[in-house]
Amino acid sequence: MDANHCPGSVLILFKYSDQNKQKVVLHTGDFRADSIMEKYNALQNVKINQLYLDTTYCDPNYMFPEQQEVLDFCVSLVKSFLKENPQTLVVVGTYTIGKEKVFLALAEAIGSKIGVTQEKKKLLDCLQNLTMDKLLTLDLKSCSIHVVKMGNLNYKNLNEHLKRYAKFNQILALKPTGWTHSKNRTSLFDIKPSLKTDKITIYGIPYSEHSSFSELKRFVQFSRPDNIIPTEEFC
Repeated sequence: MDANHCPGSVLILFKYSDQNKQKVVLHTGDFRADSIMEKYNALQNVKINQLYLDTTYCDPNYMFPEQQEVLDFCVSLVKSFLKENPQTLVVVGTYTIGKEKVFLALAEAIGSKIGVTQEKKKLLDCLQNLTMDKLLTLDLKSCSIHVVKMGNLNYKNLNEHLKRYAKFNQILALKPTGWTHSKNRTSLFDIKPSLKTDKITIYGIPYSEHSSFSELKRFVQFSRPDNIIPTEEFC
């Protein structure tokens, strides 16, 4: 069953016999719990004996916003920057895989292609996503959105990146990860840049592909397992 994490991630339900007794084990792997999972056919009227649970953010401090809310904020932020300065280059940080929803939402919102490296395109092509296939390009000079490695979201690398593309005079970089969440923030619009210079602005965005604490709580209340085995040391 789809795990609402990076492409290809799944929940796996095991059913087997142990000393003539049926055992049922649900393994979430990395996942972002969602209410739609409560409607999965395989999880209806099933007694789960063991739940292997992704506990990356199993802490009440991590009550970050829903994914769509964060995506809407990213679109609003980017549009605001482009309205003020159309020569803004938008840079989105990603891991080897993951965060695709962020740069896809931005590309569709501002009508831009998505510039990626040959290595990244080769990987994303494996997803066989028709929408993504139409938007990806190796011609980074022709588009306003570039995808880079998360580790490259710093002043030195972004400044060097900007120098390669004469049509742009500033960069707005987005770092989408749940670790940027702050329990003291009441609204996404309270987010301040982690770095701001005349040419480079970096925003940490609380976009996560793992469950927040409240989502974990709801998923456990739905599945009602006899036993929970955490799969992350954070718990």
